[in-house]
Amino acid sequence: MLQPQLTRRDLFRLAALAGGGAAAGGLLSACGADGTAPASADIAPNAKITFASTTITNSLDPHAALSNTGRSYAVQVYDTLVQFDPGGGGFAPGLATAWKRVDDTTLELTLREGVTFHEGGAFDAAAVVANIERLTGDSSGKLTQVKGFLGAVTKATAVDAKTVRITTGTPDPILLNRLTRVDIVDPSIFASSTQKASGTGPFRVTGYTPAQKIELERYARSWRSTDRVATATLQAISDPNTLASALRSGEVDIAFGLGPTQAEQMRGSFGIKATSAGSCAICSMIPAVEPKLADPRVREAINLAVNRDEFVAAGLAGYGKPSTGQLLQPGFQGYDSSFGPLPHDIAKARQLLKDAGAENLRLDIATTAIFKSQAETVAGYLGAVGIKSEVQLQELSAFIGTLLKNSTVPLLYWQTDYFDLRDIASVSRFGPQAAGVQRHFENDEYPALYTQANKEMDATRREALIKQMAKLLREQYGVLFLAWPDLVYVHSKRLVEVGLTGNSLVRLESLGKTA
Repeated sequence: MLQPQLTRRDLFRLAALAGGGAAAGGLLSACGADGTAPASADIAPNAKITFASTTITNSLDPHAALSNTGRSYAVQVYDTLVQFDPGGGGFAPGLATAWKRVDDTTLELTLREGVTFHEGGAFDAAAVVANIERLTGDSSGKLTQVKGFLGAVTKATAVDAKTVRITTGTPDPILLNRLTRVDIVDPSIFASSTQKASGTGPFRVTGYTPAQKIELERYARSWRSTDRVATATLQAISDPNTLASALRSGEVDIAFGLGPTQAEQMRGSFGIKATSAGSCAICSMIPAVEPKLADPRVREAINLAVNRDEFVAAGLAGYGKPSTGQLLQPGFQGYDSSFGPLPHDIAKARQLLKDAGAENLRLDIATTAIFKSQAETVAGYLGAVGIKSEVQLQELSAFIGTLLKNSTVPLLYWQTDYFDLRDIASVSRFGPQAAGVQRHFENDEYPALYTQANKEMDATRREALIKQMAKLLREQYGVLFLAWPDLVYVHSKRLVEVGLTGNSLVRLESLGKTA
């Protein structure tokens, strides 16, 4: 990824959500207890749902959200022009029902008719133009995170009320991906969007306690409204133990943010919905802190020290898959199926360290509290090949600076996300960096390939560039590759259907709750 926007999905994938649609008919659904989908008659209408997470959005304005955690709120209240298809790697209609390329820098979209904002105004091309202009013209810095997702977008133009053209300054092969991250806000509330919300989604906001609770009620005029859920509460419960207790007591219907081991302990009494997090768990190796990490032999030894099958079983409680030495996993453009598993070879790792003059090396690991057990697992593997290592826990705000700017610790455990754009473009930390920012991979070829790939419009040539990047990172052991983690939702067994978007967000309107 990494745009500077983090929390549990950001940091459970750097780990805490855009696409899909009930109307598109592509929702991923949990089955009933006997493995079959429940009859619709078993699902009660007008349910009240409480969804709890360790954090929720910092702002009612989705353009001002500082974290991917805000997506769990935004997807209920707002819509995007296009969305990722939950059933595959393509796109599904959102507020746009069709789209076409006019040329390499112009995309034309046909807009959905009969859509209204919660405040009563009509959704049309003028509203899209206003949203794009709001983001591209922002000089306050308050909309920086979402503005960054627009990439090279320079303007939007209304052809007529139901047709809009979006223009980029340079060719952008993933413009549709980017539009899955731009929620369309009612222009009439721009001036008051931190105090009130108005979108076109199936729920409208009726109450908000900043960073603690959001109350929602069904907006029946939404194009994706259902009668399954009448009201919903999004609640922040920061302590995972308290979150688990709220599930057990019935105060919460569905929860996100429990650690994988804790979630697995609740299996049986509760339903588990696990899905790919769209990220890779890694340790960055910082040569600026420990010069011996510039030696490929040392980096290879560190990779050989880890048993990835054990790491997934122990560190992730089985919720994930071992990485084959590449960031991207199956289903993403540029995944290389020819890569085999990375070996676990303690003897060779020790020999490589000896050959590199790196015996008795000390490599501490910085991370945050939510990754403590995983980082400790890595430290144990390093100890087995003679590398001394301790885990240093940092507060989230401090770790963001450590990760995105400069570190004083040689190893950083994190999870680099690409779920947000479903593309390698999201993994920007190994691409070109600003002056004064530490490099996580001391290599000039990789950032050049990254830049080239992000302008290549031919899909075949672009995939070849991404595979070159993957090959370079693996052959040079540029990071410590660990696993592709899962996201884990734990829910009451009264929830017999849990619909997710193409980015693994819960669609509250899709939830089926028994009486």
